[in-house]
Amino acid sequence: MPPEVLSTVLVISYSLQLVFNRRLQVVSVTMVNDAQFSTRLLAQTTLRNVLGTKTLSEILSERDAIATITEKVMDEGTLPWGVKVERVEIKDLRLPHQLTRSMAVEAEAVRRARAAVFHAEGEKNASK
Repeated sequence: MPPEVLSTVLVISYSLQLVFNRRLQVVSVTMVNDAQFSTRLLAQTTLRNVLGTKTLSEILSERDAIATITEKVMDEGTLPWGVKVERVEIKDLRLPHQLTRSMAVEAEAVRRARAAVFHAEGEKNASK
């Protein structure tokens, strides 16, 4: 599936690419006009619905859980078409450059704050 620009619950745009494996059964020919297109459309809709309820940190840390939920919803949706979704994987997640820089600055600030606390505790213990 080509990368798609999505937004989180906090309206942060990012690009995500999803890969899914499916098995088309004979009944899929008679149940839906274009099984591949319909499955791809369902994948986009499902992913948009799942990710729209998550924050960026949840998306980054829960990729496997998101893939599992997406796989389950897609499999249930495609079963009547004769399509079996066997696996869903989040292949690529791209954040805007400015957001990546902001996250790096925030992480550095957190590391410095922890180091300052550690240093202050060390001096406090040394003075006893």
